[in-house]
Amino acid sequence: MLLQNRSTMAGSALLLTIVGLSVSVPKCPMWREIAPCTCKQESQITSIKCFSRNYTYDQISEKFQGHFNPANRVHLSIGFADLKDLNYRAFKDLNMTIEHLRLNHDTIGLPINEESFDGLSQVKYFSLADSVLNDVPEQLWKKMPNIATLDLGRTHIHSVTSTNFQGLDSLAYLLLPGNQISRMDKDSIPSHLSTLHLGRNHIKILNGTLLNLPNLNWLLVNANQLETLENELPVVAPNLQMIHAAHNFLDKLPQQLKTYPNLDTLFLNNNKLTSLDGALSKSRKLLRLVLENNYINTICAEDFAETEMLENLILSHNELTTLNNSLLNLKNLKYLNVTFNRLTEFSFQDVVGLEELGNIDLSYNQISKIQGPAAAFQNLVEWNIQLLELKLDHNLLETLNGALSGLPYLIKLDLSFNQIKSISPDDLIGLDQLQFLDISYNQLTTLEEMSKTFLPKLSELIASHNNLTILERDFHGLPVLCQANFEHNQIIALGRDLVAKTRCQIDTGVYEGTWDTLKINLQDNPILCDAALPEIMSLMEINHTRIYGTTKSCLTLSEQPTTSKPNDFLGYIPELPLPPSVEDPSPIQVEKKPDTIPAFPVFDSKPLPLLNVNNLPFPPEVELTRNEQYTVATEETPSNHLEPLALKTPENDVPINSNISEEANVKVEVSGEKAPNVPVETPPPSAVEIFTEPMPTPLPLQASGLEPNSTIPMTQTTELLDKNTEEPRKP
Repeated sequence: MLLQNRSTMAGSALLLTIVGLSVSVPKCPMWREIAPCTCKQESQITSIKCFSRNYTYDQISEKFQGHFNPANRVHLSIGFADLKDLNYRAFKDLNMTIEHLRLNHDTIGLPINEESFDGLSQVKYFSLADSVLNDVPEQLWKKMPNIATLDLGRTHIHSVTSTNFQGLDSLAYLLLPGNQISRMDKDSIPSHLSTLHLGRNHIKILNGTLLNLPNLNWLLVNANQLETLENELPVVAPNLQMIHAAHNFLDKLPQQLKTYPNLDTLFLNNNKLTSLDGALSKSRKLLRLVLENNYINTICAEDFAETEMLENLILSHNELTTLNNSLLNLKNLKYLNVTFNRLTEFSFQDVVGLEELGNIDLSYNQISKIQGPAAAFQNLVEWNIQLLELKLDHNLLETLNGALSGLPYLIKLDLSFNQIKSISPDDLIGLDQLQFLDISYNQLTTLEEMSKTFLPKLSELIASHNNLTILERDFHGLPVLCQANFEHNQIIALGRDLVAKTRCQIDTGVYEGTWDTLKINLQDNPILCDAALPEIMSLMEINHTRIYGTTKSCLTLSEQPTTSKPNDFLGYIPELPLPPSVEDPSPIQVEKKPDTIPAFPVFDSKPLPLLNVNNLPFPPEVELTRNEQYTVATEETPSNHLEPLALKTPENDVPINSNISEEANVKVEVSGEKAPNVPVETPPPSAVEIFTEPMPTPLPLQASGLEPNSTIPMTQTTELLDKNTEEPRKP
């Protein structure tokens, strides 16, 4: 019986415990019951947000009735509400324990009735940001004595007096940004602060308000009108880590910076500094230093004597003409930005030994010469440079002089907007990890030498806006190239072997290691106007390459060139001299195949050196104009155009578009879509002979078998003439 009673008592106690726990765990009401407010339970904290424009305090209070109790530890946010009626009510009526209170973007009745804030003794975080106050509401602190974080940002406060924050003994974070503060009384800032934000005000002088802040960690005085910080910073601040003093009128760094042993971040950009004056020489834990948009014209090694921990140094938009070997002590430097300065020369000797340096940005300078450390050490092993990205765009470089060779970890190289005329094999040797190369907006006429340099991982090449004319074997050293941009060049021909040794390979993402298509952008290049463009595209597609781009600058049909091109190229090339080994060429005879598309001839032995639109292995001795070769007697149409002639294959009766526009400024669009499956006829090798005289006069239209107003495709012209004329006389 005794054991049974004990068991019953234990069970009852367990049941009471479970019931007690279920009662003590707060719960949010259904959202319909408190809408437009929302409630979210996070552990023991109930987070309530009420963001409804023009909602009054009475309406919000009514929504909460009967849903909360003092056991609820609440973080309450009320935004964009009309709280003028708050002066006649009190927060204690909400029947909850508020620990965080945010009244942001609200309309509050002024002056604020302190009695309305009864019941807020547990508040640790209080924000009135973005609500109009005009003055610090110091009468409220007696109701909320335990505030640790106070945010009065953008509340139209004009001054800070010595009594504004009295009684807030727990205050650690004081945020006053974006106000109109122009006057600060001495001793107005509580001495126990760890973070002080006075940014974006109208402060001209700090008036000694920061001298007695020994616990300060973060100080923000950015975007004011300060002319000096000398004798204005804390006398003793062993924990000071960050100073944000950007966008002021400082012309000199305070020497007090040497006394802060834990300073790791310093923003001094957009001031009037001309030098560092050694003020940072003792900052041993400095990690980030931002000095952009100043007037600094010189730096020296003493400026960074003991700043070995510095990782990010930004010196852009200054007036530096040299780095002066000032960075050699920065053994942990990872990022260096010296853009928009006046550097005329860069030597890798300035960064030798900085093994952690991964990114250098030297763009927008006047650099005309780069000097590699090999000139000083004569040994690439001693470089100790592991650069990942180098930006030298918008400079005055004409040659690289091999200064960039031997950077085995370099991934991205930007040489755009320079005056580079040529790239030699030595310029890019040893760049085994290079994946991105930008040489656009230079004066390059050829990339032939690049074929002698092996870049095993280059996947993207940008060479737009140069003077390139022919791409022959330029990709032979680029085995995995995927993107090639040649916009706005003068490219007229592509080598048949251009992509013979290149196959795009994806090296990142879920498809890493798989093959893809090489994409060549030929936007606004003359080759897009070539009559043989469809055949060029087809031959490229065989090698997993797609050509794309558009142009609006094609010549009219009668002005398109018809001179010959070497057999190793695809596209129009200006007339070449006759090889001396050929003295007595013979005429060519091509069989008539009206329902097939002619292709390049196939040769049994050695390939002939030249190939052109007429399938002539060598150019005729007398160059003929376009009209002499392709004139067909016909009636003149009103538009002076020849109508297109539709060809069909006997097998599938699929029409083939053979229209060639004669209009000037025609936009030619090229896509990667394959043409219908049309058989391609290749003339037998025995039928290939050589013309030595001009073509005979064309027959009348009726003899040719064509209808009036018909356009003769360029690829069919030779066959048409061959069908209706006798064999040309041999010499």
